[in-house]
Amino acid sequence: MALRLMEIDALRGVAIVGMILFHAAFDWMLLGMWDFDPYGWPLIIAVRAIQFLFLGLVGVSVALSRRGFREQLKRGAMIFGCGMLVTGATWILFPEEYVKFGVLHFIGVAVPIVALLKGKRALALGLAAVSFFVGEYFLSLSVGSGWLFWLGLKNPGFSSLDYFPIFPWLAVVLVGLVVGEIFYAKRQPTRLAALTRVNGLTALGKHSLAIYLLHQPVLYFTLWGLSLALK
Repeated sequence: MALRLMEIDALRGVAIVGMILFHAAFDWMLLGMWDFDPYGWPLIIAVRAIQFLFLGLVGVSVALSRRGFREQLKRGAMIFGCGMLVTGATWILFPEEYVKFGVLHFIGVAVPIVALLKGKRALALGLAAVSFFVGEYFLSLSVGSGWLFWLGLKNPGFSSLDYFPIFPWLAVVLVGLVVGEIFYAKRQPTRLAALTRVNGLTALGKHSLAIYLLHQPVLYFTLWGLSLALK
């Protein structure tokens, strides 16, 4: 069981709002209604900030959790299973770019790994550094195998609408674990609790998984209908 701090939900809500706005713009681009580079400067700064916040909070949540490893393994498997639902849906809609190892797949794998490092801050930070530099090195490589993408090793034809390989992204969750253990050692709210006064943020954070699964179909088909009406 986890100690639930409302400010963590509110922070996750901030990330969810940013994610929805970005995905709305991305879907508008997919539908050919807006010509822009979703990963160009300076938008990439905002995108990375949202991603770092969202995944960093995964580590913070593990730090606050009182679940044992087996429970975290089950939780990870459930989240990974949700990721496979995304894979199936995108395979139908976008067969050439379907999600192969997106954020939910990654979180599902990362949660039990990070849970093993609770209370081992130096090791966690060391592994975070290794993960980052290995991921950076993998960016310069191209492999023949089509089955190592989950590690960060891609073949020349690899394409995915959402992609969060273990390396380097595990580094973000590991840093989140250490941050959670340091700043929430007493399991007490901080000044960030002021975010809970913003209407809706906490609720968004509490239901982040359901929102993640549902927001893209709602966004895409709403914008698709709008694009047809505007043509």
